[in-house]
Formats: sequence, C-alpha cells, structure tokens
Amino acid sequence: MEQGQEEPEQEEQEEDRPPLNWNLIVFRWSILLLFCVCFFFNISDSVYHVAVISYYSACEECEFTYYESLVLAATLFVTGILLLGVYLVLMQMKRALRVYNMVMFLSSWLQMLLILVMTQRYPIAHNVHYRWLNQESLEYYEKKYDCCGVLGPDDYLLTSGTLPSSCFKSESYLTKDLHYKGCLNRDAVSTSLLRYELLTSLFQMLLVGALIAYYLYLKKILAPVRSFRILWQSRIIF
Repeated sequence: MEQGQEEPEQEEQEEDRPPLNWNLIVFRWSILLLFCVCFFFNISDSVYHVAVISYYSACEECEFTYYESLVLAATLFVTGILLLGVYLVLMQMKRALRVYNMVMFLSSWLQMLLILVMTQRYPIAHNVHYRWLNQESLEYYEKKYDCCGVLGPDDYLLTSGTLPSSCFKSESYLTKDLHYKGCLNRDAVSTSLLRYELLTSLFQMLLVGALIAYYLYLKKILAPVRSFRILWQSRIIF
C-alpha cells in the first residue's frame, strides 16, 4: 500500500515540474557567472580599500583616504545588491527584476563616478603605494611629478638613511633642489580616464545589460515566478 501511495505522489510532483527550457537555463547560468565575477571583484576591491585606509589611518596629510572611504562604502553597498540579484534571477521574479535593474545601474554608476573622482584627483596614489610596499623604485614618479618618497624625504631617511638622486631637481643633490612633497598626495596631474580601477564597474555594467535582456526574455516567454519547492525540485541547477 505504501509503495502504491508513493508512486502517485511522485507522478504528481513530476507533473508540477515545468518543462525544461535549455535556452533559459543557459541564459540564467551565464548571468549567475557574471554575478560571481562581479562579486569576486567587489570583495577584492573592498579588502584592498580597507588595507589602504588602515595603512594611512594615522596620516593627517593623506586626504585621498577620504575618497577611498567613499569608494569602499559604495563597493560594500553594491556587494549586498549583487547578493539580492542572485535570488531574483533564480526565482524569475520579473517585477522585482525591473526595479532591481534600475537600482543596480544607479549603484554601479555612482560607484564608477566615485572611482573616477578619486583616480582623477589622486591618479598615482595606488601605484605609489603598491610599488613602495613591494620595495620597488619610485624613480619614474619622482622625476615626472617632482616628488620624493611616499609622504616625503623622511621615508628614505628613516629606512635607508640616504636620498636617491631622483628626489632632487636635475639630480643635483643640492638641498635647495630637494622635492619635499611625497608622491602619494600628488594631485591635479594629467592622467587617462581608462583606469584598471574601473574594471569592476565595467563588468557590472555588462551585468546590468545582461539582466535587462534576461528580464525581457522572461517576459517574452511568460516565465512564471518559481517557488522554493520548484527550485528545490530542479536541484537549483535547472
């Protein structure tokens, strides 16, 4: 009797399952892959921003950390938005996706604008920080931007006790030609709009475009909103 009861129940569950739409499945998992890429970039960026802010927390002259904090706040907000998007995509919630697409676009746009402001105001801060931590020469920046060390000549005097020739105008080694300003805070210098810091925002804009296409496709095929039971029956994969 028990086996006889179980068979009709299994048949009913199979009837409740909608037929597989492989185009939709591939589309959905392509978008979820994009979500993973964006999530990875945002987490990596957040860790980096926190490390930079912590490293220069005691530096009163490091005004760029203010912009770094704004970018960090925007990045953390977008990270939370990304997690919500995964849920909406899996559940095929068309109405919610329409609102979500707008929120995601505006959040990504704001994040990109903050990164642009930071990188245009302090264009060499990240490069100088990276090279100094990895004990690489700052000669290129010191000669081009008339600066010395990260925060000033004391960076060299406290570590090696000597100043490189690139800290002096025309490499003269004369005190009057010494560059007293550090390279980290060099601002208002010419730089390109295309920066590697914008890579995360570009991927997110690509994600927004894919989400709009996904929403339109769901609307076209009249895809129903999926319940947790259907999601579980499909093992989430389908």
